[in-house]
Amino acid sequence: MPTSKISPYDVIIIGAGVNGCCSAYTLRQGGMRVALVDQEGIAAGGSGAAGAFISPKISKAGELKEIIHQAHAEALDFYTSFFPKYTLVRPLLHIANSSKEGEKVESFKRETDLKHSHLPHKIETMLSDEALNASSIYFDMGAVVDAQGVCEAMAEGIDFYLLRAQMPVHRDGMWNIGPIRAKYLILAIGAYPKILPIEYVGLRGIWGHRIDIETSTHLPCILHHHVSISPTTKEGRVAIGATHDVHYSPFSGKPYDLDHGRAVLLEKASKTLKLSNINVLHDYTGLRSGSNDYLPMLGPLVDADATLEHFPHLRHGQPVNPSEYIFYPNLLMINGSGGYGFVLAPYLAKRLKEYLIDAKEIEPILSPSRFFPRWAKRRS
Repeated sequence: MPTSKISPYDVIIIGAGVNGCCSAYTLRQGGMRVALVDQEGIAAGGSGAAGAFISPKISKAGELKEIIHQAHAEALDFYTSFFPKYTLVRPLLHIANSSKEGEKVESFKRETDLKHSHLPHKIETMLSDEALNASSIYFDMGAVVDAQGVCEAMAEGIDFYLLRAQMPVHRDGMWNIGPIRAKYLILAIGAYPKILPIEYVGLRGIWGHRIDIETSTHLPCILHHHVSISPTTKEGRVAIGATHDVHYSPFSGKPYDLDHGRAVLLEKASKTLKLSNINVLHDYTGLRSGSNDYLPMLGPLVDADATLEHFPHLRHGQPVNPSEYIFYPNLLMINGSGGYGFVLAPYLAKRLKEYLIDAKEIEPILSPSRFFPRWAKRRS
């Protein structure tokens, strides 16, 4: 943490997960002076526990598929170009875990422009009967990044403050977080408790657990089936996970059962292939955030009280053009990426940079204000 007298920044980013770190890196590359704030440390939450796979979304047509299709291409280029030390490029095998998902896989194979090929015999011999009999697609190129390492690398050279940000204050055209001041404030705090009254934002917490293991089994590709299994940037180490648990909350007061979570991961992995001579090296856990409509969020935040006071008929469901909402000054959110955080982060950070530096509008589909009208109506 810098100790000299603090000059104003252009941007304060609260939250040092992958969205916060990638945004900080991208804005700094664009010439902005950035302060990064987190109460736990860099990638200390859900991002540090993520599988951090750079994978496409296997699904039928839809808005999220289109966003992730573009984000996937941008992410592969971003990590391999700027952070190759923390990026492992390998073929990617996606195996359907149900007949319903099998239909999606077959549809995706017919329509995708991503290069894929026949499954090599060497990999076939490693798979369980269940995995062999399921629909699958073998991509020639996939990637996995070192979650902690790449976040730390993106934050390198950026002023980092290890502190708990409480109730930011906007005064004289500047946002104030303790002694830190900036024109813009970016909230990238995931599903952790909100620090401003923005209750209308539709978020759900997703608890994740990943383990790193040693095994004598050599994996020549990244596998997605009941759980993800992947070689890592560390020689001889394999990552399993992360699981998505929407039932456990770190705010419940109950401790998370690491042994049970570990057993679930190993049991799911065994449905895909046999891993020999396993030694569990490390557990990673944390809370990720997904949006209620599964689309990521990026954009300015509505001042709910001021907007409802100005447009009271919103409570009765009468529409208002979103451009007429009253927004907090220079306050934005980047959030809701769910299990695609490392895929979406470069895509969202690029559009944040274009908005702040190039004055390019953010696509309305990403705006957090999309949740506001329904919330306002429920308040009546």
